[in-house]
Parts: sequence; structure tokens; C-alpha cells
Amino acid sequence: MDERIMEYFKFDAADLSENRSGALTEKQRTRLTAELQSARAKKTLMAYGVFFLAALGVLVAVGIWFVPAAGFGMRIGFTIGFGLIWSAVYIFMGMIFLPSPLYTDLKLASETGRVNIVRVESHNSTNRSASSRFDLYIGNRRFVADHHIGKILIQGDEYTVYYLPQSQKIVSVELISSGK
Repeated sequence: MDERIMEYFKFDAADLSENRSGALTEKQRTRLTAELQSARAKKTLMAYGVFFLAALGVLVAVGIWFVPAAGFGMRIGFTIGFGLIWSAVYIFMGMIFLPSPLYTDLKLASETGRVNIVRVESHNSTNRSASSRFDLYIGNRRFVADHHIGKILIQGDEYTVYYLPQSQKIVSVELISSGK
């Protein structure tokens, strides 16, 4: 049993044994419930922030009707631009950020397969910035990982990963065979 894997994913031998049978230990339930509720609260707060921006669009659209110097065309333009289009876009974005009520579901699933770690880079030509993330593929599943994952799981080795399907949270991992 690799101690680095156990430390990185925060599980022990008893947790892995229980995960193999399709269940979580009480210790895992307590930890995961707290982590998922915290993450869900942050995502919900972000969604509400985006909904607030949508409401600002409506306020601008309504407010322009009270500006005496604004002509009828400007009022209609602001109503369509901010009241309808702006608000619709931000409401849609907020819905994307809003986590499902099932996000904190503790149902356990597993996937077995060879590890493939892919660095995904995106470039913003407007401000000339770049960002990257790491995607961890095991079998047919993709998980978003941090840059340390390549030091923990070995590219090409076969692992079984136990995870929560709704949140894509990895609970434990075990090496099945080395790719060498």
C-alpha cells in the first residue's frame, strides 16, 4: 500500500477495505460531508453573486426610464441590452455555478483503468494570460486534479479509483498493476 497515495487522498487501509465493498467508513462520511457541504456553500455563494449581477442589469434597465435626458431609443436599448440580454446571460451562468442538491450525495462508485494525466492549457489573447489544469483519466472517467497528481499516480499504471459520482470527489485509490 503506497503511503503517498493514502496521505494525498486522505484514507487508510480500513477505509480502502470498506470502499472495496461499496461503502464508506464513518470517518470518511464525516470528513466528506463537511468537505462537500463547504464546497457546495462556496459554489452556491458564487452562483448568488452571478444572480446579483443579473439583477443589476434589470436595475440599470429600469433606472434608465427615470433619467429625463434619456431618449426613448436609449431607454428601449437599455431595456433590451441590460434588462433582457444581460440578465438572461448572467442567470444562465448562475445556473451553471449552482450545484445540484445531489452534490453532497455519498453514494460510492468505482472505476478501474490505466492512468492518463493530461495538462490542459488555455490562453486568453485579450490580456495575454495562460492558465492550466490537470485532468486525470482512469478508465472512462475524467477527474480534475492538481499539479501534484503526477507525483502520486504513475502514468500508465492501472488503478481502481473509488469516488463519489455526483461531486467527482475521489475517496480512495489502489494500485492494480504497474505499467512497466
